[in-house]
Amino acid sequence: MTHHTLNTLAPSAKTCTPSRRIVEMPMRMFHTFMALSFVGAYMTAESERFRLLHVSLGYTLFGLVVFRLLWGMFGPRQSRLSVAWRKLEALKELINDFQNFPEAVLKWNAQTFRKWSSIVLTLAAFSTFLISIFITLSGYAIYNEISGDWMSEIHEFFGNFLLMAVLLHIALVMLMVLSKKSQGLRPMWTGRRDGAGPDVAQSNHVWVAVLLGMAVVSFLFFQLT
Repeated sequence: MTHHTLNTLAPSAKTCTPSRRIVEMPMRMFHTFMALSFVGAYMTAESERFRLLHVSLGYTLFGLVVFRLLWGMFGPRQSRLSVAWRKLEALKELINDFQNFPEAVLKWNAQTFRKWSSIVLTLAAFSTFLISIFITLSGYAIYNEISGDWMSEIHEFFGNFLLMAVLLHIALVMLMVLSKKSQGLRPMWTGRRDGAGPDVAQSNHVWVAVLLGMAVVSFLFFQLT
């Protein structure tokens, strides 16, 4: 092999897209369990045969929300609920734009779209937490026959509302991918985003993710056996 050939191969061996960690493992596992629990609970909602599974997944959903609230208060900075809440401050600016319609609205640009996207995603996340609590409480009342048939209607309403919030969240992410403003679900799957710079998530908190996974699996095992 000639010296020229070695020089030709050398750059290809070094080409590596830089990336940085922006989501720690507990958050990624939380989103995965949250999605699986909701899909499973929704699919078994009308089945009497899988009623125990439906109820167990509902309780799992509630436990995951509790974990997210605690992690949002005591976890790392990038996952704090206060950080997500501050994103909603941009809503005041956008409301002022509507009050100055149409001059201010005509000045909207790509940055404005990113603000709207961030606001909608944050509202969808908070709505998911709140609705999950209502679904669990109403489901508990139905399962233990504490209330009448009207509670079933409320439970179904919140279930469909949560489905709409999830679909809105997914649609917005896909829209951002098509507009090349986001890398889609990859950061939530791998925890990393393309680009140079320091890691936003300094630690991966693997031990917390392991404990969360063991708690979910153990709960479902003892519930269903």
